[in-house]
Order: sequence, then structure tokens, then C-alpha cells
Amino acid sequence: MSAAEATSSASAANAGRERERPQEPFKLVSPVLRASLLIGSGGGFLLAAVLTVTQALHLALATWWSALVQAHGHLQLYGWAALFVIGVSFHFLPRLRGTALPLPRLVPWILGLQTGGLLLRALAQPLLTLTGPVPLLWRLALVVSGGSEGLALLLAAAEYLLLLRHGPALSTRKAFSGIAPFISLAALALAVAAILNLVNMLQAATQSGLAPQPGDDLNVSLGLFGFLISFALAVSAQSLPMYAGLEAFPRPILWPLAGGYGLGLLLFCLGLSLAKGAEVTAASTAWPLRFLEGPGLLLLGGVIAGFVTIFINMMRRRGRLPAHVAALSPSPEALAHSYRRHTARQSQAYGPFVALIASAYLWAFFSALLLISAGLILLWGSPLPFSLDVPRHGLAMGFITLLICGIAPRMIPGFSGGTITSPRLVAATLWLGNLATALRVFPLLLASPLGSLWSGSSLLLSLLFALSGPSGLATVVCLACNLWPALRSRGGKS
Repeated sequence: MSAAEATSSASAANAGRERERPQEPFKLVSPVLRASLLIGSGGGFLLAAVLTVTQALHLALATWWSALVQAHGHLQLYGWAALFVIGVSFHFLPRLRGTALPLPRLVPWILGLQTGGLLLRALAQPLLTLTGPVPLLWRLALVVSGGSEGLALLLAAAEYLLLLRHGPALSTRKAFSGIAPFISLAALALAVAAILNLVNMLQAATQSGLAPQPGDDLNVSLGLFGFLISFALAVSAQSLPMYAGLEAFPRPILWPLAGGYGLGLLLFCLGLSLAKGAEVTAASTAWPLRFLEGPGLLLLGGVIAGFVTIFINMMRRRGRLPAHVAALSPSPEALAHSYRRHTARQSQAYGPFVALIASAYLWAFFSALLLISAGLILLWGSPLPFSLDVPRHGLAMGFITLLICGIAPRMIPGFSGGTITSPRLVAATLWLGNLATALRVFPLLLASPLGSLWSGSSLLLSLLFALSGPSGLATVVCLACNLWPALRSRGGKS
């Protein structure tokens, strides 16, 4: 046997063994999901409630408050949302790929390192600003938190990249190959964010406890646009049609959409890096904002808006039997009636989860229009009339959080074999989540135009914004209470 034949045989044997490995049970990732819900309800959203209320009461907002803002945003993106996405994807993607999770023994390490790093930062960053530069303890804690998170996120990114490489040929796994570019983009963004966060924590430890604003903005953008939204688009294309009873997403356009989105993310991040903290609302627009961040925002918003338009059109046809399925049935009327009964039973068992998903996509579309507007305004060379925090909040709370609240009560019981607490809690998250998003987005968006028309508007808007924090906290508490029985079920599927 030649060396080439031996190598080919060994590769085939390895691939065969990889395919023979059983899929990991749900109990491997359920601790990750439980940690996500605990961090969201007991950390990120709780801090959001504290921040919005203290801002409305005009308490002494010193450096500790700014440090808490940075810690809260990081906890929300890389704790609550990212851990939930990591937990679900580590269970779902290997089955879609047709192979086992490459390194399952790393999952507890990823959870421990990430959770430890997040909690350490949430404690150390505000305390460093309060105690001053003398105590070495909080400085070391910030550095350790950055290193711990960095290792965890790099290990998670490695799992995704190994999953892309291992298993059957992508040409035989059409469902996975369609979303593979989004998975690759999410993994690369996570790896870059891991290194950047460590750099940010080193700089915060040597200064006043605050990460430099350009570095923090870039880290937020990598987490939101790079990791979370990339995964949200991938899950929407592949999983939501199955769980929500929709027609399949058109696969041929997924790769062009991913290419446009990746280019937009690259331009946007380069603009943030080179602008060195220049304000998009300043009177003069720096060239990186105009020629890099502007086109980047235009591409990001355009892809999200296009994606949402297709998906909302698919949701409008929910409950109607797809034409190609009806054509294959000997009794289309009976099959259509059975299909409608199935969707009605889903609504009774899981509550208005489809309405939650639809509302998430409406917020995504609204935020995408703001991104497109911002891109056009920056390209024109004018300052923005609103802060980019407006579409960021619309996407983070309105799109990502509501999408999780919508798909999780339907998906997690299917993974674990358990049940949710009550469909009524799904209805509660629908109303509370949309209320929290509206109270967070519109006061920020309307502050400038209303301020010029009515002098008392600032007080009203600050009070409305203050209510967004408690509303968001109530949303994630309802979600946690609803999912907890399903996450504790021991009947998880392999």
C-alpha cells in the first residue's frame, strides 16, 4: 500500500469513527443554559434596572456608574445572551452537522471559565473605581477576569471551527452548509472579542477601572453584530421554519447574505477602531466614520432588513399548507385541516411563541432601518441625529432577547423531553419584553426632537426609560421560571 493510500484509509477510518460517536445528551449543555438564565435575571437585567432607576433619580453618577454600565453591557452580551446561544448551539449544531460535538469535555471548562470571569468583572470593575488606584486586589481581579473569559471564548470558538471541519462532506449536509458562513463569522468574531476583552481589562486595570471607550464599543459590536446576530440569522434560516411550522428559508441566498453581512461587519469594526472614539453625533464627521463605518452600517442594516422581510413573509403564510406539500397529498383538504389543528395545538401547549418571534423580527426591521439611515447620513458627511445606542438596544433587547424568549419555550422541551411551567408565562414575556424594548428605545430616539419642542419632555422620557430596566428584569425572570422545569428534566434526548 502506498503512503497516499494509507493516509486516505486513515482519514476514512477517522471519519468513520467520528460518525460512529454518539451525540452528547442534553444534560451536557443544560448547566450552560441555567447559568445564562441566572446571570440574566440575577446579574445583567438586575444591573439594568439599577442603572435606569438611578439615572432617572439623578443620583450621584460618578465613575462607578460608568464602570457599572460597562460591566452590565458585557454581562448581558457575553453572559446572558452568549451563554444561551452557546448552550443551544452545542446541542443543535452537531446534529445538523451529522457528527458529535468535537470536544465535549471542554463544555464544563467553558462554562466555569466564562461564568467566573463575568462575575469577577461585575464585582471588580465598579469596586476599583470606588476604592481608587491603591488596592492591587481589584486590578488583579480585572486582569484575571479578562484572561478567564478570553480562554473560555477561544475554546468555544474552537468548538465551532472544529465542527465546521469534522464530519461528513458539507456537500452532503445541505442544511448545515447553507448556514456555515454565519457560523464561521460568529466563531471568528468570538475569537477576536476574547483577545480584545483581555486587552480592555489590562487597560482598565492600569487606569481608573474604565475600559477605553473605543475598545469597549468594539467589544460590544463584536458580541452583538459579530456573534449574536450572526447566530440569530443562522437559527432563523434553519431552525425556526421547523419549530414554527413555516416553509423552508430559500437557501441559495444565504451565502450572498453572509458575504454582505461579513463585509459590513469588517468595515464597521475598522471604522470604530480608526475613529478612536470620535462621536457620530459630533458636528464634524471623521473620515473613518464616513467611509468605513457608514458603508458598514449600510450593509449590516441592509442584510438584516432583507433577511427579516423574507422571514416575515414566510410567517404570514403560517397555518396554510405549503403548495408543494399539498400537491403531493392524495387528500389536500384533510391534510390542510390536520396541519391547522397541529399549529393550534402548538399555540395551546407553548403559548404565543410565534407572536414573540414575529415581534422580535419587527424590532430587528425597525433597528435595521435605523442602521441604514445612520449609514446614509454618515456617508453624506453629516452628524447623526440619534445615538447608535438606539439600534443597539433595539437589536439586543428587541431582537435577540425576544427571539430567545420566543424560540426557547418551543425548542428546549424538545431537547430535554421536559415541559415548560405554563403557556401563560410565554404571553407574559410577549407583553413585558415588548414593553421593555419600547421604553428603552423610544426615549433615546425621541430625546432630541421632543426636547426642542417641549421643555418638560426630558423628565417624562427619563421616567419612561427608568421603567425599561424593571420591565426587562421581569421578562427574563418569567422566561427563567418557565424554562426551569424543562432544563432540570432528566429525559434529555441523545
